[in-house]
Amino acid sequence: MEKFDNRPVEITIVQSNGAHAFIQNLHVKGIKIRNLKHHEKNIHFEIARKDLKVLRASRKKYRVRMKIRYMQVSRIFQKNSWTAIGLLLLILFPMIGSQLMWDINVEAETPELRVAVENVIQEKLALEQPILKGKVQSDFVIRQTIMEELRDLSWVHILKKGSSMTIIPQMAPITDNKNNISKEKNHLIAAKSGVVTHFDISSGERRVLPNTTVYKGDTLVSGVITVGDKSVVVGAEGGVYADYWLETEFAIPKQVQYISANSREWVFDFKLNEEKEQGKSFQKVDLPVWLSSFVEITAVQKYSTVTQEITEEQIESFILPLLHEKILKSLPPKTIIKKENVLHVSFDDDKVKGKVLFLVNENIAENYPIDQGD
Repeated sequence: MEKFDNRPVEITIVQSNGAHAFIQNLHVKGIKIRNLKHHEKNIHFEIARKDLKVLRASRKKYRVRMKIRYMQVSRIFQKNSWTAIGLLLLILFPMIGSQLMWDINVEAETPELRVAVENVIQEKLALEQPILKGKVQSDFVIRQTIMEELRDLSWVHILKKGSSMTIIPQMAPITDNKNNISKEKNHLIAAKSGVVTHFDISSGERRVLPNTTVYKGDTLVSGVITVGDKSVVVGAEGGVYADYWLETEFAIPKQVQYISANSREWVFDFKLNEEKEQGKSFQKVDLPVWLSSFVEITAVQKYSTVTQEITEEQIESFILPLLHEKILKSLPPKTIIKKENVLHVSFDDDKVKGKVLFLVNENIAENYPIDQGD
């Protein structure tokens, strides 16, 4: 940095036979001399601090007595335009950076599920990183979009911390459908009323169109198709998805306890020690056989129990997600909740009560045996 140090330095030399030759030599070597003043006993002038090395070398040659006074002290921030610009950028960069979402991660049970969620994020949500936080959709929109595209999910956890977001898809439990499989040929009829959104059938003939309102008992897919003048019984198989409104009531204590996930930590477990870290192990490091018999390295998710008193402001952030997940667990797999409306909430002495209306999209088709006369 000394090579570019242009801070001024005041030089005072004593008048002597070699003083003028000394100054002339500085001119020859290209050193800029400013404010040159001749006095009866001394000569004063200013040079840049970067030229001191040359000055000292010439001084020895001409044997002049010299005094150096640094006009600016050495400090980190100098009073110049570059310092002002640097400080301005130092303030602006963090402010601008804090308005961006820099890191969007997906943590899934399998690599295939992670890739599928990442594709939805890029193609349907357009969450290219970095992205302005103002352009990031709400948690509800992100969750619903992913669950509409991947109907095997029961829930999508979204964790935001600073400028990073972690999306954790949760698979729906595997259900045993063997009891629902019949060797007989069936129609598919509506088990409840709703507005048809789409079909997922492998056989049969549609009897209704999307965006059509159907009622309980209506035939959705016929298991009998007409080929020319003949009717062929093929059986209807698959699902018919429809939207319908579901009203639910809730009553929970004002003070609730729940388990909250904290940080994830790497734990070195020496097998000679019988004490174990409390937490859920979700990743293990493969060690050589000779070492794995003595030590185990795992990543552990830490949990803590939190007691919280519910307030009116926490209806959407706390109660609705709990009801959302509870309703989904009570409905068939591949069901999603598109929307929720809070109808009524009241706070008693020790309980919170209310009604919520959910817009549910569910497979409403059920088997109905084909009459031999069909």
